[in-house]
Amino acid sequence: MPHTPSYTGVVTKNSNEMKQSRPPLVRMYYLDEQLRKNKYPNCTSLASYFEVHRKTIQRDVEYMRDMLRAPIEYDKKKKGFFYRESWLFLPSAFLEQEEAEALKATKKVLSQYRGTPYYEEVNRALDKVLQYLPGALEDGDFFSVYSFEQPTGHHEFSSHFVTLEDAIRQKLKVRIAYDAPSSRALTNRIIHPYRLHYSHGTQTWYLVAHCELRKGMRTFVVGRIKKLQLLKEHFDMPPDFSVDEYLSKTFDQVVGETEQEVSIRFSAYQAPWIKERQWHPTQQIEEHGDGSITIHFQVSGLDAIKRWVMRYGKEAEVLEPQELRDMVRKEVREMGVVYGQ
Repeated sequence: MPHTPSYTGVVTKNSNEMKQSRPPLVRMYYLDEQLRKNKYPNCTSLASYFEVHRKTIQRDVEYMRDMLRAPIEYDKKKKGFFYRESWLFLPSAFLEQEEAEALKATKKVLSQYRGTPYYEEVNRALDKVLQYLPGALEDGDFFSVYSFEQPTGHHEFSSHFVTLEDAIRQKLKVRIAYDAPSSRALTNRIIHPYRLHYSHGTQTWYLVAHCELRKGMRTFVVGRIKKLQLLKEHFDMPPDFSVDEYLSKTFDQVVGETEQEVSIRFSAYQAPWIKERQWHPTQQIEEHGDGSITIHFQVSGLDAIKRWVMRYGKEAEVLEPQELRDMVRKEVREMGVVYGQ
């Protein structure tokens, strides 16, 4: 019969290439399937199916037998492999103990992202793998060594993330009703959402956006957005604006009008704890002979710096700017009134 040109040759060629490039795990799954069906596969038949060398299949069999403890034996009469006893081929068998424990730790850490668009999907994916972990890796083993504090925040705004993600990707304006703590009032605004940002320092999700009401950039706490409506009107992000640069100027996600250099001296007693953390991307630490330190960074949110400094009482002194010194001095004076001094 004469050869008729068709797409068959192309498909076969691609299929062959795909078979040859399949990873060992795929071949082992297929081998396991054949063994369960009592097909008595051998190196020759499997090598022909995957179009690889017989030695490749032999290595797969040896790996399953030696490393995964698969009860594979060879039947000389039927010229093929078989399972001498019941055995379960699990994906977890390819995980080292440290890798399996890392997945368990990831699930714990993941809890802080509850309410975000991909939390449920990632959580389910982890559960599908973790359910097959061997008994030797039960919670008691790993979590007797490590523990993770669970976040205390409420996550009743998960639907906001879906809408905001769509708005950011499509550059669509959003109308929100925002509960601003500074004014203690619910304000209605139209915003241009640029990015969702999670702060580990405050364990809070923020939305970086341009606010038409305030005619400037603002950082909104997602949990304080009470109502949200996706609009059909598009916006353009200014070409010279960088979200990363904007965030680098904030402190505790608070940003002010102008960027300033802040210098704060910490006592020798407090210095070791301050040096343990990276408080700001621009920070520089200057050490002194008496054990005290001075920390410098460039920020624009002085009100947030004031609240941070006040945590350390007499162990911290604002050196500059003068505006920040005056803010702390006023706060101390008013505290003295409260406590009758």
